[in-house]
Amino acid sequence: MAAVFETDKQKARDHAFDRAAICVSGLCLVQCLLLPILVVVTPLASVGFLGEEWFHMALLLVVLPLSLLAFALGFRQHRNPTMLIPGGLGLLLVALAAAAEISHIASHWQAALLTSLGGLLLITGHWLNLRYRRLACLR
Repeated sequence: MAAVFETDKQKARDHAFDRAAICVSGLCLVQCLLLPILVVVTPLASVGFLGEEWFHMALLLVVLPLSLLAFALGFRQHRNPTMLIPGGLGLLLVALAAAAEISHIASHWQAALLTSLGGLLLITGHWLNLRYRRLACLR
């Protein structure tokens, strides 16, 4: 019977994955929205590491596993797949944007737009995941 109930420590750890994923997705969104503005304001901003392809790939390598883990742990607890719609679409858009930019199929501006939309969807998915977890705890 003890295996059925999660400890407070387990709940806190699982919630931390969603919160961390929201922060990383938010960082990605802020970076994508601010970089074009900085590029217009000062030519030196595009020289920085924030505009580099490796930086986008590094963010993607953090966002993907963290989000997948948070979504899996949340779904295991609340069994509500609704959060996977914005979350999964967000992950797909972020990955497509990175692939399109690296392969030079899309311009930096197009990739930034796709990444921004993906980041917003990811944040929505993680927010829903947290909300459903809280509701599951109240039952």
